[in-house]
Amino acid sequence: MLLLAELTARPDSDAAVEAILRDLVRSTVQEPGNRAYAVHRRRDVPHGFIVYELYRDDAACSAHLASPPLQAALARFETLLAVPPRLVQGDLLAAAGLAD
Repeated sequence: MLLLAELTARPDSDAAVEAILRDLVRSTVQEPGNRAYAVHRRRDVPHGFIVYELYRDDAACSAHLASPPLQAALARFETLLAVPPRLVQGDLLAAAGLAD
């Protein structure tokens, strides 16, 4: 199960959002159902980020969404983001380079 999140920080909150996202990488990779979790800075959107998340199944993704670290980050994002996060979900059809 894929979850993509697009985030745009307020210009004065860019560093804070980046720090939160880096912390989420450290906590999320410890979750049992997480297969990949990466944060990217967008080239086409100032202060924009993309979070690529891959989970074993819907239950693992749901557990991540309910996790205390993510809930704390979402609470902080309310004042740090220019717009609400945009989420896209998908089911894996084919891949290379992903460990089971």
